[in-house]
Amino acid sequence: MLSNVRAKLLSLKFRAIRRTVISLFAKWPKDLERAIIIGDNLNHLLMNSPFRYFFKFKIPVNIDTKLYDLSFPSPLIAASFKDDASSLYQWQLMGLGGITYKTVLKSPSDGNKRPRIQEIRYNGGYGLLNSLGLPTKGVEYFVNHLENKKLLSFNRPVGISIGGNSEEEYLEVFRSVHSKVASSSFNQFFYEINISCPNTDDGKCLSDDIQGLSALLNSMRASCSNVIIVKVSPDSTKENILEICEALSVVEKCAINLGNTKYIAAESVGLNQNIFSKEGGGLSGSGLFETTLKHVELVSSRFNIPIIATGGISSYNDVQAVLDKGATLAGMASQLVIDPFQIPLINNRLSDEK
Repeated sequence: MLSNVRAKLLSLKFRAIRRTVISLFAKWPKDLERAIIIGDNLNHLLMNSPFRYFFKFKIPVNIDTKLYDLSFPSPLIAASFKDDASSLYQWQLMGLGGITYKTVLKSPSDGNKRPRIQEIRYNGGYGLLNSLGLPTKGVEYFVNHLENKKLLSFNRPVGISIGGNSEEEYLEVFRSVHSKVASSSFNQFFYEINISCPNTDDGKCLSDDIQGLSALLNSMRASCSNVIIVKVSPDSTKENILEICEALSVVEKCAINLGNTKYIAAESVGLNQNIFSKEGGGLSGSGLFETTLKHVELVSSRFNIPIIATGGISSYNDVQAVLDKGATLAGMASQLVIDPFQIPLINNRLSDEK
């Protein structure tokens, strides 16, 4: 297939350019974020030029799926980690079935001190460790920039991930966002409640309060008919995941996202405080996949609620494995940074194997 040949050639070129940028800008002092910012700026120029059409790939017609009333042309979606419109546009151009905005908080925050993201090796695979600390421009800025015409032009589902430090704060962010969503002509927005983020000061999740989560879900459902997804951490215990599923199962149009980054100590992967500002952070990458697969199997065997599998997904085999275990969608994050040309390659393989 010609599109596979094109994707493989562009993949080689992309990875070579990426390694060059990292070597030039992120090695001394060691700070991967510097290379990420440069890459984002280059991508912004690229996505606003005629060269963006090199990234355009058709999604095969036989791999579409639904999550309640949301229609995804591909089961691949962007997990919640980017609010850069050019990257989200690029990944949809390449064939993602949907996107999720980076978690939005009530007030602007710069996040943690740099350096706060580095490349690592974990369980024999490539990964990223981040202690970003949820940097955000705040909900007011987000609402004013929500209806990006280029992003919405694909008419694919768009997730809004909300965060907070209390049930009341989550609800306040939701209400601010939903005032805009409710008046929008775009009808494929969904909500994600992020109770999973592990790179706060103490490495704990933002919420372990099932009663508070239930109250939040019911308050949101009373105000909207949009799909609501709860995103949990791979560090969650089996018992905690099942409790969350119980809460979701009694509220209409809810789903679970399994999961996010895994909290680990920086020293355990060879990072000291000169090159990583916090004691630990959120691990992403292929080393998380087995945990993701195990959690998908746990939930699908006990509950009839839709599952988004996120964590360590980087290949066709990973995607097919989580779909076979009962997931509806597969969320990608690190792989989109490492090699986004896996998107059309995975889509084409999913189609060929149908």
